[in-house]
Amino acid sequence: MKFSFAISAIVAAFAAAQNSQSPIDLPVLKTVPNQANLSFVFGPAPAVIAHDNHTIKATWNAGANSRLTLNGKAYKSVQFHTHYPSEHTVSGKQYPFEVHFVHSDKDSNLAVVGVFFDVKENAKANPFMQQFLSGFSSLHKPGDNFTVASLDPSSLKLSVKNTNAYRYKGSLTTPPFTEGVEWTVLEEVQTMSTAQFDEYKHVMHETNAREVQPLNGRTVTFLAKDRAQC
Repeated sequence: MKFSFAISAIVAAFAAAQNSQSPIDLPVLKTVPNQANLSFVFGPAPAVIAHDNHTIKATWNAGANSRLTLNGKAYKSVQFHTHYPSEHTVSGKQYPFEVHFVHSDKDSNLAVVGVFFDVKENAKANPFMQQFLSGFSSLHKPGDNFTVASLDPSSLKLSVKNTNAYRYKGSLTTPPFTEGVEWTVLEEVQTMSTAQFDEYKHVMHETNAREVQPLNGRTVTFLAKDRAQC
């Protein structure tokens, strides 16, 4: 089932008129050096995980444990949320799940790191997802939430040293679809078990992926992990 955006016709028309919308289909590209000096790190922090109607969102004050730097500008990690199936695609391939780690600089400019997840029946439980799902039994309706004393994405080993990364300029993928967002989508695909995915879908019954948007001449770069700075 397609994610139904409850927005006015005015907002929808405004978004349609924009030229730098997200998500996009990421093309196959040759890697280039990380000239944007992109780096990021994720560490443990207390988090409030909430049913946010169209997604599940974890809000935290991660401080120095989780941060992103791009072109000399520092961003702090403020929240992450989930989409199923994935919003971004790679040469038309869509993954079952995508997590968006949202960062904000001192002027409230946004940079988002997208992480794909595949689902495998015989896979071991993903440690990060296990923490994330730990209180899902209490999420019955929008507004319900629970607290995780220490939610730790470091088990995912998210780093530009470990994976190639797509970079482009886009937008929020939910209303009001604000543009000017710096996007980084990691090539490396994480894995979760079928049981974990089923537990997630038991709470989020409907899909919530926005349709792929036109590239409109934008440049997508593919940063090589072996040349990346960290």
